[in-house]
Amino acid sequence: MAPEPDDSASALAALGIEGVLSHMPGGFFVYRADTDEGLIYANEACCRIFGCDDLSAFKRLTGFTFPGMVHPDDIVRVEDSIARQIAADQFDMDYVEYRIVRSDGAVRWIEDYGHYVETKAGPLFYVFINDGTEKHERHRKELASVSAELAEAHVREAEHRSMLRGALSQAEAANVAKNAFLSNMSHDIRTPLNAVVGYAELIRAHLDEAERVRAYTDRVLDASHQLLDVVNETLEISRMEAGHVQLVMAECSLSSAVEQVRRDFAETAERRGIALEADVSGIVHDRVEADVVRLTHLLSQLVDNAVKYSPPRTTVRIVASEEPGSAGGFSTFRLTVADEGIGMDAAFTDRMCLPFERENNTTASGVQGTGLGLTIVRSILDLMQGDLSVESTPDAGSVFTVTLTLRVTHADDAGEAFGRRERTGEVRRILLVEDNELNSEIACCLLEDAGYTVEVAENGQVAVERLGGAAPDAFDLVLMDIQMPVMDGYAAARAIRALPDPLRSTVPIIAVSANAFSEDRKRSLESGMDAHLAKPLDIHRLERLIATVIG
Repeated sequence: MAPEPDDSASALAALGIEGVLSHMPGGFFVYRADTDEGLIYANEACCRIFGCDDLSAFKRLTGFTFPGMVHPDDIVRVEDSIARQIAADQFDMDYVEYRIVRSDGAVRWIEDYGHYVETKAGPLFYVFINDGTEKHERHRKELASVSAELAEAHVREAEHRSMLRGALSQAEAANVAKNAFLSNMSHDIRTPLNAVVGYAELIRAHLDEAERVRAYTDRVLDASHQLLDVVNETLEISRMEAGHVQLVMAECSLSSAVEQVRRDFAETAERRGIALEADVSGIVHDRVEADVVRLTHLLSQLVDNAVKYSPPRTTVRIVASEEPGSAGGFSTFRLTVADEGIGMDAAFTDRMCLPFERENNTTASGVQGTGLGLTIVRSILDLMQGDLSVESTPDAGSVFTVTLTLRVTHADDAGEAFGRRERTGEVRRILLVEDNELNSEIACCLLEDAGYTVEVAENGQVAVERLGGAAPDAFDLVLMDIQMPVMDGYAAARAIRALPDPLRSTVPIIAVSANAFSEDRKRSLESGMDAHLAKPLDIHRLERLIATVIG
């Protein structure tokens, strides 16, 4: 039962502090620690906190007991907390937070600082309270924010772990592919090297047997070309994966590009007993803007595969056609390479463009290769925004189709891909600019055996001086290395083009360099050269190039 009002008044009167407590800004009340925990005093601030106009309203709202002040869902927790704190330390204030229900029904949070004392009137609790709703709400929001941040961090961590697992999986897959590649590379490099070294020894042992020497020499050349293919493809895919390859767009003849690829592989196909045919009759607009080096490169990769994997007495066909209805200066072209070779399983066609992928390794297929050819094709087509499709049947052959949209030009044939000079006629006298003695010896022998007269300059500066001091028509052609001491090939070409005599300054110049990429060819042409031929020097390709440059 609640005590009578005069009980509290008499109690606090005895203490002599009622006037002070009544006007405190914070709530203050005293209640008995035994029996029903009835209040013996509550100041005006308590009434305000509970939304009561006076003490009578406060008593009606709370029953004038401590449990009547606390939200019913919190009272058990609060009293347990107070009891534990008193048991632990009777000299410090205990602290609890709980909810109250105001007279207007609003729920507020209270901060409660109390102290238990033994008095003559019995055990009492002296309690200071204040409204902590705003503070509690700030804490709630802070906790919610921290919780949200923790949840977000957890999500990020989960995503990071997922990414790490994915990266680890990719790394493991890449490691497996790398190991397979290194194994294949080791085999595919050592096999032709073994042939080169072995047949060179046999040649030296049978120098007096012309037929055997000729046969061994052919095999050394075959092995050398295999080794060169491995090096070229590995370097090419490395540059592409590093993002170092850019298209060099220029006007060119599509039919000429196709015909060049056919010529490049004609001898190889003939040795294998394979007929190699090209059909460009379906091209309406022959002059297009494209990176002709990349274009012939991707076509060469497809033809190379077709010839490699085709048996004797079969045919490989290169067909170039144009789809009807060009618009806006552009037209769509299809380049198809069809063979009657071993074909591929459907399952392999899905991964045929992945690096180092081969349906069968060199040992099983009997065909040299790194598994990079179609990867290079796919990478070039990605740069050209083209498409590659394949139809293949095991033991029946494959049909690879490249689809490209190219800008059509309307220039006449005078604007060939090479910067032609006014000179025409037979080429007999060649100035070879080469700083490497071994390369110079090989080139001189090849050129002289082909019927040319050769003079050597060991660097670009010597070449410029030699041309400037000789008769204007002393040389029909200059073969220019690029990387040389004193003056490199680019600077030498610019210096030759700047010679005052027009006969000397217009001499045809062909770069012959180990710098074999499309960007290198572009730089050669920009420096004033007429064409670019990658080393090693192939006399047949050189003569075809001379015919193109001289006209």
